[in-house]
Amino acid sequence: MRVIAGQCKGRVLFSPKGKSIRPTSDRTKEFIFNYIGDFVLNVTFLDLFAGTGNISIEALSRGAQSATLVDKSSEAIKLIHKNIDLVNYALKCSIIRKDAANYLKFAGNKTYNFGLIFADPPYSDTIYQKILEKIDKSDVLRKGGLFILEHSSTDINNLELKNLRLKKYKKMGNSTVTIYEKKG
Repeated sequence: MRVIAGQCKGRVLFSPKGKSIRPTSDRTKEFIFNYIGDFVLNVTFLDLFAGTGNISIEALSRGAQSATLVDKSSEAIKLIHKNIDLVNYALKCSIIRKDAANYLKFAGNKTYNFGLIFADPPYSDTIYQKILEKIDKSDVLRKGGLFILEHSSTDINNLELKNLRLKKYKKMGNSTVTIYEKKG
């Protein structure tokens, strides 16, 4: 697991031990950031199910203004701190130990307004639909902002979305990356 481009290009990050945390692959990460390009510059970034912090670090390395990393696992939070400290991004990050759905409820009631949100929930769970619905119905993602969802290729979204428009859908082995834009 490494940083692909930007200020920290080539930096190897700490990986999880065991299989309780599944980091986004370098191939998938490269696809995401090649697709969004300069959109990441100066954006406020929210990383749900942050795991290792790998996606937030990539965003910051490529010019994101700040990152909020949310994960409920104490193991993940320790690994995130370790990786953020490794690349000296502590001042640009807010690390929160909380369930992603509860965080969205909290953030939706505040004035949080992220330009880019990434979520990579556990594949065996249908939480991705709940997250998608919360982001669609709240103002946590600013108008014109992007929501990137990494999910199992077997998952099917049957939700009617009112405020999110599908921009890109790409299968990558067992994973699928779906990118939405907030209408506005």
